[in-house]
Amino acid sequence: MRTVIVDEIHALAGNKRGAHLMLSLSRLDALCEQAPVRISLSATQKPLSNIAHFLTGSADKPCSIIDTGHVRQRDLLIEVTGSPLEAVMANEVWTEIYDRLEQLIKGHRTTLIFVNTRRLAERAAKALADRLGESAVTAHHGSLAKEHRLSAENRLKQGQLKALVATASLELGIDIGDVDLVCQLGSPHSIAAFLQRVGRSGHRLSAIPKGRLFPLSRDDLLECAALLCAIKQDQLDAIAFP
Repeated sequence: MRTVIVDEIHALAGNKRGAHLMLSLSRLDALCEQAPVRISLSATQKPLSNIAHFLTGSADKPCSIIDTGHVRQRDLLIEVTGSPLEAVMANEVWTEIYDRLEQLIKGHRTTLIFVNTRRLAERAAKALADRLGESAVTAHHGSLAKEHRLSAENRLKQGQLKALVATASLELGIDIGDVDLVCQLGSPHSIAAFLQRVGRSGHRLSAIPKGRLFPLSRDDLLECAALLCAIKQDQLDAIAFP
């Protein structure tokens, strides 16, 4: 073993999985004749010095930071319903959200809709399928059978789906083909997660990532507004350890 590559390190830096991984890498260092070189990759981290310290740990090791980052142009907006947002969503507000999603889906070739819970993934997929047809919309989350998830991913890549409603199960490491629009129902709670998800759209050199945030409560609205302000001002320091 000569090299260890930690891809998408932002998904690990702030949680127990990351602590477990770094413990395992330290054990690997002790087992190898020469400690492997650690290489980390991410497109959404800032400040990079925090991530470098996380990667090297307490060991006094040099770490070279290669920052090739640039700020891509992004098309980001918050979608607010005509009805007032409350602590609990009323049925008429859900109807407005689904109606707006239907308009956006019809205006794009392929739309990816992220939600925060498996239950909402099922509900939203059912509501949109009733409007657009069963063959045009499906759900993707960790509780579904592996065959269903693979089928959904393949249909999305082949352009057979108009919309896919997904949890974080579709967030990392999956080639999903061309997506025109990413919608987020509820606050993503993390700038890194939101940028990663929106980056699924316009995934070409000449294209512009396009994302729409749908707050589901007044607290969500405040959080989404703060998130977009931070992105537009490039104040992304909270990404590393949300």
